[in-house]
Amino acid sequence: MKNEKRDIGLSGCHRPVTISAGAIDSRRIGLYCLAAGFILSCAAPAAAQQVPSEELDFHRRPEAWAMKYFASAMLFTGYGAPERMEPWDTMLSLEVVHLPSLDREERRVGFGGTKLEDLNKAPAIIRPRVTVGLPADFSATFSYAPPLDVFDAKAALFAASLNRPLWETESFRVGARVFAQYANVRGAFTCPEDHHGDPEFDPWCSGQSNDILRAYIHGVEVMASYRLDGIPGVETDLVTYAGLSVQYMDLEFEVDSPRAEGFRDNRRLYTDGYTWAATAGTSYPVTDRIELAGGVFYTPLSVERPGRDRRTEALFNSRVQVSYTF
Repeated sequence: MKNEKRDIGLSGCHRPVTISAGAIDSRRIGLYCLAAGFILSCAAPAAAQQVPSEELDFHRRPEAWAMKYFASAMLFTGYGAPERMEPWDTMLSLEVVHLPSLDREERRVGFGGTKLEDLNKAPAIIRPRVTVGLPADFSATFSYAPPLDVFDAKAALFAASLNRPLWETESFRVGARVFAQYANVRGAFTCPEDHHGDPEFDPWCSGQSNDILRAYIHGVEVMASYRLDGIPGVETDLVTYAGLSVQYMDLEFEVDSPRAEGFRDNRRLYTDGYTWAATAGTSYPVTDRIELAGGVFYTPLSVERPGRDRRTEALFNSRVQVSYTF
């Protein structure tokens, strides 16, 4: 194609400059390339800063086992088969759940089971409960623990359940609960504040971490209660109970740790799957309004640690509750 000649007057010049249309197109293409290169150079660091995510095998990875362990410790279980309550009657309870201390090898879960983590933050979980009677023999239980900074960790716990007795006689009762709960636990799990001088942490950490565990759980629990005064010759108000639950766990651990190599580890680890748990215990009505209950909790949790076959490392702990009915 024949190039057209154009005269362009430039300020400060008295002589017209002649530029071909082909040259203008070449310069325009060059500017486009420079602009595209600039955009890509800006986008590359942004892409590099995206938070990396890793999905963990729910039944094998040590990191997933640790998340299952603490999510199970916070599980919203019952203390006997649900009772019939008059609509809008209210019961206020306080629950204390014991957290067993993990040994050094059990705490070695980071990076596929090679790094020690600071997991023994709290000896117990304390949370209130409120149960309200509803029509048609239903009741609802709610629990909320605000994110208070205790035991070097800050945990916000919310749970709710819908309860109903299904079948009962004078001494025996069977009922079910459908429950859901959410937990947000923040703490220095990967790099504790006092890690300096510890050869287990110094090669990994250059400061204190600010990690977050999030747990979304929902499930169903079937429970049975038996009053011992139903046994001939036994005169007591003591009640025994046992329960079985199945729950789905959606778990996430957000790492926020300053690494010794000079960068900040901000990986997001997530996993999900089903677990089952069993409870058993006793309750005793101290007065017409006050009741004490206590029991044990068990759930089998599978894990595959480095150099070992897949096995079960269960959580077994105790729980107590005191209740007052208004």
